[in-house]
Amino acid sequence: MKLEGKAWVFGNGLGATDIVSAKYDKAGMSHDWAECRKHLMEDVDPAFTSAVAPGDIVIAGDNLGRGHAHYYTASVMACKEAGIAAMLCDGVNALYQRASIDLGLLTWAFPGIGSFARTGDMIEIDLVTGHAVNRTTGATQDFAPVSQIILDIVGAGGSLDWALQRVAAA
Repeated sequence: MKLEGKAWVFGNGLGATDIVSAKYDKAGMSHDWAECRKHLMEDVDPAFTSAVAPGDIVIAGDNLGRGHAHYYTASVMACKEAGIAAMLCDGVNALYQRASIDLGLLTWAFPGIGSFARTGDMIEIDLVTGHAVNRTTGATQDFAPVSQIILDIVGAGGSLDWALQRVAAA
């Protein structure tokens, strides 16, 4: 599985309520993902919401997904609604990572990815081999590959769909 898209680079500590502000909690609680999508990163980068495109990749530093678990679903589903291909980072809050993968959005730590690209760079990452290419700068870097079961869960659209496919195949 390969990711190819434009990088959106954020620093350390990008929390769930930075991705979708807590002031839109009502939209998140009512599962209005389209409304949540309208407010992606609006307090961090106001241009992001209108400029992000399907296939784009969010890159963060350490501690991606910090904050209270109550806000995880809205932030993940808003990213999915926008078509974000993945959220990659130097380090991730483990509970946020699990929630994200359960919902079908790859959120993964590749230590060093935070300095691999700048916002606007076109990047390609082979998740099976861990090989990354920054198409804008020509830089390459190798990361530990993502496990096949994680790729299968994300590819299925989340853990529920993955489990249902396994049961149907049996």
